[in-house]
Amino acid sequence: MDIKALAEELGLEENDALRLVQTFIETTDQDLLLLERAFADQDAEQVRKLAHHIKGAASNLELTVITEAALAIEEKARSNILAGTEPQIAAIRSGLDSIRAEMTSRG
Repeated sequence: MDIKALAEELGLEENDALRLVQTFIETTDQDLLLLERAFADQDAEQVRKLAHHIKGAASNLELTVITEAALAIEEKARSNILAGTEPQIAAIRSGLDSIRAEMTSRG
């Protein structure tokens, strides 16, 4: 993740962009835990809402993989279909873990 480019794109200082990404990680971690719980409970409406929230936040940061995975989950859940969304849930988790690792390596 290119923080400098993100900061320029959003019209922010680099430190502000870093804080924004950190907030995204924290919020999305929580949303993803809730989404996984809703998935286990087969609560399609809650899955849809959480996927929508993740999609919006990821889209604002131009995180394409997470955005597309969350969109796919949201669309299926809207049709009350949760089967087959496991790969997208894993893609969100993987993307989030990658961003976290990048931020950790920045120091």
